[in-house]
Amino acid sequence: MHDDAPSQNGTASVAPGAGARAPNTPKIAPKRIVFLLYDGFQPLDLAGPWQAFSGANEEGGAGYQLSTVAAAPVVATWDQGLRMQVDATFAEDDDAPIDMLFVPGGPGIDQASAHGETLAWLRRRGPQARRTCSVCTGAFLLAAAGLLHGRRVTTHWRSADRLRQLYPGLRVEDDRIFIESGVVWTSAGVTAGIDLALALIERDVGAQVSQDVARRLVVFMRRNGDQRQYSQTLRLQDRVAAPFRDLVEKIEASLSARWSVDDMADACHMSRRTFQRKFAAHFGVTPSEVLRQLRRERDGALRAAGRTSDSGPRHVFRAAPRTP
Repeated sequence: MHDDAPSQNGTASVAPGAGARAPNTPKIAPKRIVFLLYDGFQPLDLAGPWQAFSGANEEGGAGYQLSTVAAAPVVATWDQGLRMQVDATFAEDDDAPIDMLFVPGGPGIDQASAHGETLAWLRRRGPQARRTCSVCTGAFLLAAAGLLHGRRVTTHWRSADRLRQLYPGLRVEDDRIFIESGVVWTSAGVTAGIDLALALIERDVGAQVSQDVARRLVVFMRRNGDQRQYSQTLRLQDRVAAPFRDLVEKIEASLSARWSVDDMADACHMSRRTFQRKFAAHFGVTPSEVLRQLRRERDGALRAAGRTSDSGPRHVFRAAPRTP
C-alpha cells in the first residue's frame, strides 16, 4: 500500500502497518501477499493479517511483500467510513506470481460474489496462487469463484449455515478457527484472521517468529485451527449478569489458583449456601464442573501451542481471602 498521504483525488491511502519501524533484511525468499478488496469489506479482516505479516518482516525478516488489488482504484469499507486507494486495479495487475491471495469478509461480500470482473480475476489468479486464504465471509467469494468445491472450509459461525446452503459441495465446519485444505486456508471472523496469519508465519519462518509477532500484537493466547470459535468463557458469560459474570472473569484470569466453593462465594459476596443455590439456578451445573470446563479449555489451548499449564503466565487475580 501507499503512504498515508492524501491522493490527488483527496482520498486517503491507508496502510494498516503505517508507523512501524523498517523491516529487517529478509531471511527467506520474498513472498508476495495480495489482498483482494471490494466495496463493503470489513477493515479488520484486512488490518489483522496485514499487521501480523508486517510484524513478521520486522521481527524475523520474513520477506513478505504486501499489496492490495480491486476492480476500482478506490474501495469503501462496509460502513463507508473509510475509503482506501488500492495498489493496483485488476486491469493494472502485472500477473506476477502470488504466494498468498487473501480475501477479507464484510457486508459487501454478496455484491462482490456477483461482480463479473471480480469473479473473472479471482478465477484466473486464484488457481495460480501458492496459497489462497479467506477471512470470515470472504469464503463466500472464493466459493462463488469455484475455488472451494469439495474442500473442508470454515467461516464466521453466524454465516456457516448460509454458506452450506448456497454451496452444498463444500464441507463446512462451523466451529473451527481456521482450516487448511490443500492450498486453501479459510478462517472464522475478524480476530481469527490473525490466528490464521500467525499459523502461516510459523509455517514459513518458524514458531519463534510467529510467537514474537503474537507478543507484538498483544495476543492473549495463540489459537490453533482446532479450537472453537465460541469459547466456554463466553458461553458462560452469556448466561448471566453480575456477579456471576464477574466471577467467571476472575476464575478465567486465575485458573491455576485453588478455587474452593467458599472462595467463589466470597468473590460474589454471598454465603456459601446462597451462592450454591443461585449458581445452580443460573448455570445448571455445580461450581466445580464449571471450573473443570474452564481448565479443560485452557489446557487444550496450551497443548495446541506446545505449552503446559505450568509454563503459562502466572495468574494475576486470586480469590479474596476468607474472613475469620
